[in-house]
Amino acid sequence: MIRCRYQHDSPMPDQNTAAISSVSARLAARVEAGSLITDPAQQSVAGALDRLLSNILTSGDRSILSRLTGRKKLQRGLYIHGGVGRGKTMLMDMFHDCLSSSKLQGGQFRLHFHDFMVLAQDTIHAARTAGSDDPVEAAAATLAARGRVMCFDEMEVRDIADAMILARLFTGLFDKGVVVVATSNRHADELYKNGLHRDRFLPFIALLKQRCEMLTIADGRDWRAQMLAGMASWHVPDDRRAAAALDDAFARLAGDSVVGSESIRVAGREISFDRVAGDVARISFANLCETPLGARDYLAIAGRFAGLLIDHVPVLTSANEPAARRFMWMVDALYDRQRFLVASAATDIANLYQGHNYSFEFERTGSRLGEMTHRGAHAEST
Repeated sequence: MIRCRYQHDSPMPDQNTAAISSVSARLAARVEAGSLITDPAQQSVAGALDRLLSNILTSGDRSILSRLTGRKKLQRGLYIHGGVGRGKTMLMDMFHDCLSSSKLQGGQFRLHFHDFMVLAQDTIHAARTAGSDDPVEAAAATLAARGRVMCFDEMEVRDIADAMILARLFTGLFDKGVVVVATSNRHADELYKNGLHRDRFLPFIALLKQRCEMLTIADGRDWRAQMLAGMASWHVPDDRRAAAALDDAFARLAGDSVVGSESIRVAGREISFDRVAGDVARISFANLCETPLGARDYLAIAGRFAGLLIDHVPVLTSANEPAARRFMWMVDALYDRQRFLVASAATDIANLYQGHNYSFEFERTGSRLGEMTHRGAHAEST
């Protein structure tokens, strides 16, 4: 799966946020605006990110000089781990946005870790095809040229092909002065747990712990769940008020994340999202369910995003049974991954399916929709 992202300005609820130059200040601004509550664990991680930001911005060319003089004292990065919904991605996006605003020499980029590994494997393949004596080292050099700071969201390793190259690949990146900031639901010691030939993966864990400070964002309130709890999720009817409600929900969930478009390709098929901010995406029902996608595609979507905002869900009749089937796959994929859903729809969930082929199956879909939309939190326009 390859993902392409294009960024443009975000219509932020607080237009002054973009000018704030520290993670802690950005976090405080959102608390003051009422979109977040004070969370000591988040404040602690924000402070660590600010210290790293300061070190990076004041280091100048020290990493380059150290390579020329043979000294290996390079800047350590951060590995931030903790439970779902604790704000890891939000904080890393604030850090990345601060770097973007600073015009960092050498640049920076942010990728979902799965996407980075797809890019890495493609780069290794290209180096091997070009006759490189050491394709992994060559790929590390190519990737290091893309940015001095690399931000990876949701570091998770399941593929043995990825597991076997990570130590060598990241050794190459670190040796070239790359600073890594990563988020994960797992402690580094838990990565690739019970994986095949895990003993050959352990050097990567040791390297990661050496080159990145391990930070735990302690258990506490799930900020996204709390935000969603006060927000209606199924907006009926599908009119201007519903559209405005989705606009507001997306802006609140996006927070400080840069809004852009994104395409996900799975097995040659492309799913385009016009509006993506961090791990939140907005898409129309037509683009999501009236295109020839399969269950595997929806699993990929659920793996990428923490939740979806879907515009214009129609009544599902016998005239659009294929779309109804895809909608069921989509709901299953989101539900199984414990993702959220906000939608504008032509009718309430109980009357959504009026076809014939999937009446029995849709009972489960309706039940799951009720749970996903905050246990049936609905809003009706008047």
